[in-house]
Amino acid sequence: MAKKKPKYLFDRDEWMLAENIPDGDIFFFQIPMSAFVSDTSYPLLMNYKKVLTSYKKFEMHFYFGREDSHQVAESILKALIERPDFGRQLNRNIIHWSYRLIDASKRTARLPLESYSNRQLWQLYKQHDEIHTKLYTYGWLPVALDMFHNNFTNKLKSYLYSVSDSKQQAEQAFVVLTTPSKKTILASEREEFLEIYGQFKKVLGRKSVPAELDQKLRKHAARWGHLGYIYAGNVQPFGADYYLKEMRELAASRIDGRSMLQKEAAQLKSAKLKQAKIYRQLKISSLYRKLFEIAREFALTKLVRRHAQLWDLYHMHKTLLTEIARRLRLRRYEVQFMLMDEVKIALLSGKVGRQNLKDRLRHCILYTEKNFEKVYTGAVEKRLLSTIKTRVDRNVEEVFGQTAQPGFARGIVRHIIRARDIHKMKKGDILVSIATDPDIVPAMKIAGAIVTDQGGITSHAAIVSRELGVPCLIGTKIATQVFKEGDLVEVDADNGVARKVS
Repeated sequence: MAKKKPKYLFDRDEWMLAENIPDGDIFFFQIPMSAFVSDTSYPLLMNYKKVLTSYKKFEMHFYFGREDSHQVAESILKALIERPDFGRQLNRNIIHWSYRLIDASKRTARLPLESYSNRQLWQLYKQHDEIHTKLYTYGWLPVALDMFHNNFTNKLKSYLYSVSDSKQQAEQAFVVLTTPSKKTILASEREEFLEIYGQFKKVLGRKSVPAELDQKLRKHAARWGHLGYIYAGNVQPFGADYYLKEMRELAASRIDGRSMLQKEAAQLKSAKLKQAKIYRQLKISSLYRKLFEIAREFALTKLVRRHAQLWDLYHMHKTLLTEIARRLRLRRYEVQFMLMDEVKIALLSGKVGRQNLKDRLRHCILYTEKNFEKVYTGAVEKRLLSTIKTRVDRNVEEVFGQTAQPGFARGIVRHIIRARDIHKMKKGDILVSIATDPDIVPAMKIAGAIVTDQGGITSHAAIVSRELGVPCLIGTKIATQVFKEGDLVEVDADNGVARKVS
């Protein structure tokens, strides 16, 4: 990006926490950050003025301006309402660019990179950035629309309140009308997994693993294991051993795989019937039928995007980034904390700020606005952190959020952030997380209820909780800070509240 001074860094729009991501790095997140502030895919939409991302090792927080992020969401909502084909076009583009990204990373993985020149490596890096950036210019919009200020949710609920007899009826209708009635890509993985489980359920109690089962599990891991490989790549993908362990736990519980598949198919059919019934009963207008359909599609395409990005990261880390790190005599994680322009300079001229990269791996800030991005460490980093005001009263006894899946549950709190935490989870426990990702789905399956800090109607927690029928409360902002590990809590998702039980 061109050299210039930041325009909005110290403006009056206060910073608002957008997301807290436990496994982040600059290689991945500089792509969405640059897309946020300079996206030109839809000139009719607003771009963010500024984004600030802080890193402490791989723990990442990123922030938007509070008013800025609200206005961006409003511009997306306006486009959905006023432009008849905007939502469908957006979903088509998310699917298209997701598979373009997968195809590009597959091609790169097959190349003899050790024989490539530094300039050729740079061209591959640049091409990857261009494709992934294009995906994010579309893929981020459903998130921006609803996750931070619930603009889309509020619009849909406001309409339902106007055509319903009661708030309860409106809330129930909202859940039904935003529940996907088509299989998600995660459901496809589960279907394939359960088919293997059904074939080999009777032999899972043996110590030795039949060769045929081992082969099928390895193929399944090659196809789906990247779902456990989150962002920074500081954990391993799911392997055959992971899936074998999950199958043995299912077998010990005497769960029938075929009945689970039948139940999930029945849920999809039921969702369609319930939606059609509500459309008739409440006389939902054609505009809002379209908006609810788009909301359901957003939930599906978001998971396709996540699938593509995790696939891409796994293959790019172990191929292109590993080769770049070898050439530059750096660790791969150090390459992951370089800006795109820095990778170019390093490969083409050999200039590398080695000490600076070591400092960044400890902690740093990435600030981005249109035509400006810079990583700060030291005194400036401290000054920028001081401008972020976050206060949480940890003495409160209850938190409020948005109902993703109705229901009631009481149980012990387990903080489940990543797959490494799943061992703590027992059936009926209350899963409390910042946000859920594909790597913790096994814990979600046995949870009494799910409560997250973050999330909107297209969030992973909302989608999966509805598929599983597990009560879920999203967007509480502070649940992980208020509820401690081991607390007894009750989750009343019907009324959007979770509280400690004394």
